[in-house]
Amino acid sequence: MLTMGRGVLHGLTPYKDLMDQRGPLLYLIFGMGAAIKETNFFGVFLLQVINVLIVYWVSFKIVKDMKTTKIKEQWLALLGPLSLLATSTFQLSGSPEEFAFTSVLYLLFVVNHYRQDVIDVPLYVFYLLGLNLSLIFWNKYSMVGVFVAFFIWTFILFIYKKKFFPLVKVILASVAGFLTLSILISIWFVWKGALGDLFQIYFVQNLTSYGSTNQSILMKVWSLLFIIGKEISNHYIVVLIIFSGWVRMIFQAKKVSLEVILFLFSLLFVALQHTEAVYYNLIWMPFFGVALIRLASAAIENVNQTNTHRSKYLPIYMMLSISLVILPFINNTTLGQLIVRGERVSYANKTLDAQARFTTIMLKKNKKPTLLMINSLDQGFYLSTQTLPTTKFFHRLNMTYEQLPVMYESFINDMDTKKVDFVIVKLNTQPLNDEVGLKKQIDASIDAHLRMALENNYQVKATAKDAGNESFVLLYKK
Repeated sequence: MLTMGRGVLHGLTPYKDLMDQRGPLLYLIFGMGAAIKETNFFGVFLLQVINVLIVYWVSFKIVKDMKTTKIKEQWLALLGPLSLLATSTFQLSGSPEEFAFTSVLYLLFVVNHYRQDVIDVPLYVFYLLGLNLSLIFWNKYSMVGVFVAFFIWTFILFIYKKKFFPLVKVILASVAGFLTLSILISIWFVWKGALGDLFQIYFVQNLTSYGSTNQSILMKVWSLLFIIGKEISNHYIVVLIIFSGWVRMIFQAKKVSLEVILFLFSLLFVALQHTEAVYYNLIWMPFFGVALIRLASAAIENVNQTNTHRSKYLPIYMMLSISLVILPFINNTTLGQLIVRGERVSYANKTLDAQARFTTIMLKKNKKPTLLMINSLDQGFYLSTQTLPTTKFFHRLNMTYEQLPVMYESFINDMDTKKVDFVIVKLNTQPLNDEVGLKKQIDASIDAHLRMALENNYQVKATAKDAGNESFVLLYKK
């Protein structure tokens, strides 16, 4: 993503000059990060810190609504950022879900602030909700499920209560909020002459490529239910805590139906992506944050009450209060690997020797080397060489030849014309030392359509191994 952001910073246009399928807002975020610091992720990190501070601010407002008297609100509000950062779903730093988390949490604040009665929500809040919907929509539109559910619920409730004129005002306010950002994005792409590219790639290509199958409707439903089951089973402790928070609300005679529906829609829209990548589930972790705050508030109140009366249940409530702070970390198996140990060591303590080694070789050949990654996403080589892509398709997106033939044809043309100096091939095994064996490894790792162009025009220059079985081959033009 930083390569896309750096491209935007230098005047390149997503979808027209550089090809990727994420939302334009995400590229803007990474472009802002690159403007702060282009040679590493420090600028993006600062934007992430700002996002976490906004999450904390929204969490603070949620805590204030609970009117907790036995603990300072600013301490209890820390559970909001913890629910974002502590679970295993925070797997890819800078993911679309990380930034969308804030908007979903704000929606949950609104729902609970008005006691889940959307009739009482003022128009300016509907404007802000529409704006937050657009923030998610132009980031990664497959994450809009919770907002879709909210606005459907709102529409049905206003119709049921025959509040037709107020409904019109709500629709206008919400649409105005959504269009505020949408119009600005559209104007920018019109100015760049890339509005057609935006719609073709971000909408048409994504909708027609991912998850398209010939299964029957019944099998598709079973497939969705299976993925939803995986979401829940992989994070069953989180789901149990969310459910416990609702039980607490029910015992307090408070409404939970709308929040339950929003949660179910969140699960559904993750499943509609037809796969269950761990970080996809970060989009519904705001429900976890709200539940933690509810339960921790209740537990602390009980600790103080039982302490006053010397109750035998005091140790139980104290253990419950402490565990609610620890539980966000419970399924995060990478916590012991998050210590920074130098620029060449990744978050999982994986060494990144290939990037440093290949960069030295490429810069010796050319101060501004051009390169192409034909069988994997950008692995940091553009950042390490401080170069920008010179071809529209600069890395292989997660699409087959049948799904996106134009990408593979672009690779073939770029190699046949030797438009780039270097081609990098990723191997999922340790590279062999003999020439014949290495060639077979390369052929097995790339699409069959690319083999002839690569063999005819490029020769192996070096190999390098990163952690595990991940390794790379650097090929230089003949």
